[in-house]
Amino acid sequence: MDRSPEDLGLAPDLSLLPAEVRDLILHGNRGQYPTHSEAAAAVCVELLRAAYGASEVWTVLSDPTNGISKVFFTKGGEQGEAWLERITYEAHEAVARSGCDEQYHRFVAEHDSDVETSVKNN
Repeated sequence: MDRSPEDLGLAPDLSLLPAEVRDLILHGNRGQYPTHSEAAAAVCVELLRAAYGASEVWTVLSDPTNGISKVFFTKGGEQGEAWLERITYEAHEAVARSGCDEQYHRFVAEHDSDVETSVKNN
């Protein structure tokens, strides 16, 4: 029996994601990205940016009712799990870097006059 995680009450609520991300999850890559792996990585990044956890990312990307899970099932078994672990890690790192970059630029913008004053006084 092919029951989805949603049927079992395990699927995350994706209603807060933008419609284009939900569409990509449901239907998979339909030419928006050069490869299915890149599409899955984009979904992974968007889920993490929206504060979904790693287990929710895995659920979405391995749910056979989601078109985005095509890569996971194409790879199958241990290769599929290794791929999913790798893209989740890489997406997490990308989100962390982008968050740090945004925080850094916000910090610099907020303290720009302080820095200029400090440089002039020294």
